[in-house]
Amino acid sequence: MAFKNNLLVCTPLECETAGEMLSSMKRAETEGADLTELRLDSLSFSHNSEVEKLIKQRTLPSIVSFRLEPSRISSNKDRKNTCLQVLRLAFDLNVEFVEMDYEVASEDDMAEYVYNRSNTKLIVSSYVNGRKPSAEELGYLIACMQSTGADVLKLVLDVEKITDLAPVFTMLTHCQIPLIALAVGSRGLISQLLGPKFGGFLVYGSLSDKAVPGMPTLLSLRQIYKLEYINADTKVFGLISNPVGHSKGPVLHNPAFRHTGYNGIYVPMQVDDVKEFFRTYTSSDFAGFSVGIPHKEAAVGCCDEVHPLAKSIGAVNTIVKEAY
Repeated sequence: MAFKNNLLVCTPLECETAGEMLSSMKRAETEGADLTELRLDSLSFSHNSEVEKLIKQRTLPSIVSFRLEPSRISSNKDRKNTCLQVLRLAFDLNVEFVEMDYEVASEDDMAEYVYNRSNTKLIVSSYVNGRKPSAEELGYLIACMQSTGADVLKLVLDVEKITDLAPVFTMLTHCQIPLIALAVGSRGLISQLLGPKFGGFLVYGSLSDKAVPGMPTLLSLRQIYKLEYINADTKVFGLISNPVGHSKGPVLHNPAFRHTGYNGIYVPMQVDDVKEFFRTYTSSDFAGFSVGIPHKEAAVGCCDEVHPLAKSIGAVNTIVKEAY
């Protein structure tokens, strides 16, 4: 199956039955997905022939994945064997992408399939949970993942603060092979919205009726953000607030940018510490911000110049970065 767009938008599908997965795939195609990730670890099946039938009936290019909990990769042999069988089957069926955990890809059991694959592209993924890795730690992890012979790498991270994403953007920019980065949770939303700017291989979007924290919906990607227009030169604007989900700013500003031909994107940014935010995102690529509750007063101290009216009030509503 061929792709229609240079920017790939993927919808992860976690379903209990093959019928539900095929139905969800059709809805994903209607809402604008280019490909789907078939999370076969969520599927209830008694024989691999059911998985084979599902893969053959897919209506979109797909990533086949079978997620193993890190603690169970070596301890649950039956689950692991099922995982290996499913991934081998996907290779045999020449599915577009097979995703496997870094620990699985490193095992001798998969070496033959990894190195003798034909048309299937291999995605090697790592789930970084419970800690905040530095850029150096991420760089080392990426180098180890790359040694598996992967065509594409994928990092999935839990982020506690929006500033935790800064080293991820650095990795996207400098990684020498295609990289996918997905930050889980509401503060990770910009990992998808800004992914194309920093060089991400694809972005994830959820079905409209299956919202995922930190993941934009397919419809918002296609109708509001239109990430196909985003590139390395795109200027980033957004609302700094907490909470931020109520904002209508993206609906107003992004169409205005496109209408005027301005290369910009406006995104919601759930910020906990506004001073730390400005210390972290110092690049001129982050060009301007609307300031919402509860940061209006604290943001005054982050500005080099403050309008006299804002100074008299003790709060700011808008911050603009000026080039010198």
